[in-house]
Amino acid sequence: DQYYMEKVQYILDTAVEELVRNPDRQFMFVEQSFFQRWWHQQGSEVRGIVKQLVKEGRLDLTVNGGWCMHDEATPHYIAMVDQTAYGHQLLMDEFGISPRIGWQIDPFGHSATQGSLLSQGVGFDALYFARIDYQDYGQRIKTKDLEFIWRPSKSRGKESQVFTGEIIDHYCPPRHFSYGNIGNEIQDDADLHDYDVCGEVDQFVQNAQMRGSATKGHHVFIPMGCDFEYDNSLRWFKNMDKLIHYVNQDDRLNVLYSNLSYYTDVKRAEGLTWSVKTDDFMPYASADHDYWSGFFTSRPTLKRFARVANILLQQVRQLDAVYQSHHSTELVSLQRAVGLVQHHDGLSGTEKQSVAYDYALRLNDGIIDAEKEMNEVLFVIGEKEPFRFCLMANTSVCDVSTQNDEFDVLIHNALARTSVETISIPITHKTAEVQVVTGDATVRSQDVFVALPVHPETQVAPYSFVFSVELKPLSTVRLLVKQKTTDGVDVDDILHSTTDVAPIDDSEGSEVVVLENHLIRAEINKATGSITKLANKKKNIQIPLSLDVAYYQAFQGGNGARSGAYAFRPDSNKTYPVTNATSDGIPTGSLPGVKMIDLQTGDSTDSKSVPRVAFKIGSWVTLEYRVNEDDEFLEIEWTVGSIPIKDNKGKEVILRFDARDSIKSASKIYTDSNALEFMERVRNHRDTWNLTLHNNQDAVAANYFPITTGAYIKDTNRQLNLVTDRAQGAASLADGQLEVMVHRRLLDDDGKGVGEHLNETESVYDSATKTQVTKGLVVRGNFFINVDSAEDGMRSLRSKMESQFFRPLTVFRKAVTSADEQAKLPWLTVNEFPPNVGLTTMQELSKQCLMVRLSHLYAVDEHATLSQPATVDFSKLFTVKNAVVSEVTELTLTGTKPLPSSSAESSRFLWKTTDESNGASPRSLPVKGTSVVLQAIEVRAFRLCFGKSFVDADVESWDDEEGDSIGGALLDLAEII
Repeated sequence: DQYYMEKVQYILDTAVEELVRNPDRQFMFVEQSFFQRWWHQQGSEVRGIVKQLVKEGRLDLTVNGGWCMHDEATPHYIAMVDQTAYGHQLLMDEFGISPRIGWQIDPFGHSATQGSLLSQGVGFDALYFARIDYQDYGQRIKTKDLEFIWRPSKSRGKESQVFTGEIIDHYCPPRHFSYGNIGNEIQDDADLHDYDVCGEVDQFVQNAQMRGSATKGHHVFIPMGCDFEYDNSLRWFKNMDKLIHYVNQDDRLNVLYSNLSYYTDVKRAEGLTWSVKTDDFMPYASADHDYWSGFFTSRPTLKRFARVANILLQQVRQLDAVYQSHHSTELVSLQRAVGLVQHHDGLSGTEKQSVAYDYALRLNDGIIDAEKEMNEVLFVIGEKEPFRFCLMANTSVCDVSTQNDEFDVLIHNALARTSVETISIPITHKTAEVQVVTGDATVRSQDVFVALPVHPETQVAPYSFVFSVELKPLSTVRLLVKQKTTDGVDVDDILHSTTDVAPIDDSEGSEVVVLENHLIRAEINKATGSITKLANKKKNIQIPLSLDVAYYQAFQGGNGARSGAYAFRPDSNKTYPVTNATSDGIPTGSLPGVKMIDLQTGDSTDSKSVPRVAFKIGSWVTLEYRVNEDDEFLEIEWTVGSIPIKDNKGKEVILRFDARDSIKSASKIYTDSNALEFMERVRNHRDTWNLTLHNNQDAVAANYFPITTGAYIKDTNRQLNLVTDRAQGAASLADGQLEVMVHRRLLDDDGKGVGEHLNETESVYDSATKTQVTKGLVVRGNFFINVDSAEDGMRSLRSKMESQFFRPLTVFRKAVTSADEQAKLPWLTVNEFPPNVGLTTMQELSKQCLMVRLSHLYAVDEHATLSQPATVDFSKLFTVKNAVVSEVTELTLTGTKPLPSSSAESSRFLWKTTDESNGASPRSLPVKGTSVVLQAIEVRAFRLCFGKSFVDADVESWDDEEGDSIGGALLDLAEII
């Protein structure tokens, strides 16, 4: 809001005025979150002028066009597509245009998903950015390789490649030609003493020639703009008019206002041969010792909140579609908030604290509106009394379940396949039971466990009621939970009554506690709280495994790079056990040890109980291990904080799994790219240049990579899988090890622009003293790990990634009478999807039509059968009342218009390259009737209509024009003569 009020509105006001003055001028504007606010404040006269400027290509809105310029390391690909699609839809609705150029100039490294799905996949002809590793940049500028073909998807190959350009000397103008600064104006009055047209021309020509010497072909572009410039566009355009005039008079260059669409077209027309890059650009380093791998974890609670909000958005969209509610306008605020937080200074955790609060507030407001939307849908189907979200149930907080002995639970399965889900609900009594009221579901087990509070000083529900339930695809069921009144318990007493388990009674073999179901078995050391063994019972695989909770101490010496919101720089490659630092932050002679906490209540209602055990590690870390029914993964709930800092040393906390005695990982770890394809990472290695590491600290930070949902290590026989609940940084610094950074608390700024220490705090209510207490942020999260065979490891990993992201929507209300138990049947039912196909997005378009995105869940060569092409017949998967699927139209991934023909589409991306092999590069196969074949890791969008052939008025306005004539970016195009 502050940016808009102080700068952005004046940028657009004055830029439009200046474009009208001179028909040669062009201007580019990118983020729709700002543009749409300005647009809706304009009257009809200004709107008419803007539409004409857009039509002429002089106001260029076809670059990027998303709601924001999203981060690339931390978002889930569904959120990336959603926010891009939202911006593109607004541009289509208002101007009838489709963006064709990617402009990701400021994210801190670039992901394979951005280079494939979010470039060619959304219709971009080219992608331009400004941040790559300084060593990579230094090599590329010498070899004229700053422009190239990026082909990061091994599954899609040439089908998803994109022409890519790294901007020379960052994305701002050449020094001295930034006309927003007073003193840089061109003085062309020969009667004045500071007249220096010749000097200005020479400087510009020299800069253009420098760029030309590092660029293939005869054309270079020079960006003429920067952060928050052009609030006085007259100053810029007046001086650029002069610059263009005098440089062209000089006759060494041909300079003109231009745009990236035109630049890309002339580059392609030159018929040059380009190198091919197949890996990604993670992590980014800007200098020696300056690896921007800290932000992969920064602000972990915001990262989780954004993930939850994104999932809620998808879930409520599904409800709208399944029950044909026609009320989806309530979701706009959540859609905008989820889109906005994907910003490269949002979800990344690299904003000021006040801005982080603002993101959270917007998400919360959007969730409140989504709750209203959900209840409007449920009202339509007969649920007259509203339900409530309980977003803090994982911290034992839920007003509905803790204030009512009987309450209703409504669960919507967001997966397009039958699933067994474990539901955990905070309750106040020691005994409870659940029964199905409406819908097709089977309760498989139920039990009550002691709940561990995030903050021991706060009063929360003392128990968790845990049950597993089998749910049909995209089904909605209502359950009734009844608590049986018993004496309450003081949670603080539970925690403080636990005793150190040492000495161990070896005679009875009590040194470990075992958790198991029919699929997995885990042994936990009672004295250390660490896993000792993990077994896959179905595959008869068992490995020794340990889990350490430790921290890196942040570098604090000298004037060089330091750990901050962006950067990660430890003071050495050494880690310290969390028991080394007390809650006061200063080690003492009597350090807190490890305490085992028995979570069993002794009142199990089912022999198939869900076993769990917890450990207090030192004074500020808790681990809770869980084995859930029908789950082949061990769940680990970790609680970290407050991180002690009274020793005046920043700390970056990790959980490290060590299987060095069983998995020979050959210096490799595999990390997901925005939850889509996995990237092979080799320790101390980069594919396109020889990585130079200057010390042991660099060897840690340079080997940290972003994970969005998962990572794994493997050898020829076994694979250790990890699934996480939010974006984090991960590394394998020794063979057989996999570590994840979960929390950071720092006392220095890294000098990248935040201007604040990453020292998050929170205010909690101390129920004993009845006062508010400010303390360091405490974070709770979940890991899921399993071991599998090398042949089948990706099946278990991919399946868990999908089910963990699309957790069921679970909402609550006080129990109501049975009057409305006969709820209305859904308009739409979904049958079991193929095991390698996911329903990524489903939303209502009109009375009879839906937009769906489908994802092939496996990359090429991940699994012998599941990586094969998958056939989807919509007429068999989607059933509606008294109707059939009558029309299937493939859309662009953003859903703005029908997909152009395959031949026309492929011709737009014809580039000569040094590598024309790179696998089979399977083409997308067209829709045939109601069926389509998805290739490995493909994500595609479709419009489904039911009943009679239906043509929506909005769709009739779609056209297939490529938008090649639409352009406009404030750039100088210099032709080297």
